Amino acid sequence: MKKTNILTLLITLLIATSSVYSQQKPNVVMIVLDDLNDYLGVMDGHPQTKTPHMDKLANEGVLFDNAHSNAPVCAPSRASFMKGILPSTSQNYGFTPFYKNNILANSKSLSVYAAENGYKTYQTGKIFHHRHKEEWQHMGVKKSQEPLAYNGKKVVGHPSVPESYRNIGPLDGTFASLADIPSVPASKNSPGYTGWWHQEKKKKFRYVSDDDRDLLTDEKSVNWFKNTISTLESNKNTDEPFFIGIGLMNPHTPLVVPQKYFDKFPLESVKIPVIKEDDNADCKYDEVLSGSKGRTHFTALKNSYSTLDEGLRRYLQAYLACVSFADDMVGGIMNIINNSIYKDNTIVILFSDHGYNMGEKDYLFKNSLWEESTRVPLIIKDPRYAHNAGKTVKHPVSLVDIYPTVSELCGLQGTTLISNQGASLDGYSLKPFLENVNTEKWEGPDVALTVVLNQASKKPEDQNYSVRSRDYRYVRYSNGSEELYDHRNDSHEWVNEADNPRYAQVKKEMRDALEEQIKRVNKNN
Repeated sequence: MKKTNILTLLITLLIATSSVYSQQKPNVVMIVLDDLNDYLGVMDGHPQTKTPHMDKLANEGVLFDNAHSNAPVCAPSRASFMKGILPSTSQNYGFTPFYKNNILANSKSLSVYAAENGYKTYQTGKIFHHRHKEEWQHMGVKKSQEPLAYNGKKVVGHPSVPESYRNIGPLDGTFASLADIPSVPASKNSPGYTGWWHQEKKKKFRYVSDDDRDLLTDEKSVNWFKNTISTLESNKNTDEPFFIGIGLMNPHTPLVVPQKYFDKFPLESVKIPVIKEDDNADCKYDEVLSGSKGRTHFTALKNSYSTLDEGLRRYLQAYLACVSFADDMVGGIMNIINNSIYKDNTIVILFSDHGYNMGEKDYLFKNSLWEESTRVPLIIKDPRYAHNAGKTVKHPVSLVDIYPTVSELCGLQGTTLISNQGASLDGYSLKPFLENVNTEKWEGPDVALTVVLNQASKKPEDQNYSVRSRDYRYVRYSNGSEELYDHRNDSHEWVNEADNPRYAQVKKEMRDALEEQIKRVNKNN
């Protein structure tokens, strides 16, 4: 080859490379799962879970092993981490749309803040619980909890699920393989229907086989992400960074995925969680939160089968199948990133909005103040901190810390307030942990705060709270009742030590830590 040709080739490669890497700020892909507890292989939440893709991501990034949701139910959790404001600051504890809350409406979301700093912002699936176009520049697939059984007039629980559990509602009362096509018989109130149903589109969900059917919402979102990245790559203006939120619906109910995922967990071999008999005896939950979905769902499942073990095995099989499905979606997302020009300049953040109790303490749902509901996976992969790949942070952190973390990692500047009726960020950047997983430079608290709504009051001081430190969990209900668990020797939270004199000092310290968090919250208002 002639020298001139070699020189031309080198110049061409240099120009191509500089155009790809001319971008000054990193891209961000934020993957938000729904109702995923600690059932990841790297978190040892369940011995049979199959999550190779999320485990791989954890080994490529930093795993925050003691991360917690600030509100263990969908709407307030998502509003909190997207606005960077604790529910106890905004007094947004439930399902009122975030844009109708005065404090949240006057505070910029992470996506809006990123856009003001030159980012192109994209969203697909479920990020906020309530879809709001003003928060994103580009919106992809709408969230849809599907498919469901249908009686010819409305969606209903799946007929394969026993009546007692099916009657809790179409969403939560549905766990079945896609191959188990529902056939709802006619009744005096409905004509009956055979087939799956699109609740959002009000039409039949086409299913011939697992290989010939309509796509599920998460599959559509992965396809949308692939097309979005392809479009971005074809755009010559590659120096404009992007922030993409991908909200995966799984493993939220209905627990419906292809049969191959159920086949990974043969029913007869599914292991139910280790549950202590009468574990609920020393808990104070029912003093203020009796009649909750967690209690009613547990009782309904227990009444639906000859034994509780059988009911839990069937439910767990479906949940584990949905976790495995969600893991494949994460694998697809990561393959798209890794095969793109953005591989070396994209931060990936993966987490769940909250966890889920699987029968522990006679509770089958989210929205409790115990470990199973509050603890979530949180993984951050930033190519700039590859030297800490595969390491784990044990310090307690919470989802409200994600907003300031992205802000610092991306160099976002300016106020996060829309007006003085908003609130400043409650969280703290996790960047010090990415630099050193054992850092002492963390400026945040030594506990992670979680709140569950007290229906009788919206005042921060009247809510039900837990705080999780490195070694302990302290729970204080709105009536003043307390629970204290020592995670050094009681990871299942079986023994409430709140009345044990040997733990009096620990309880005081945890109570003080909780009070400090509430005091800090009130100061922001």
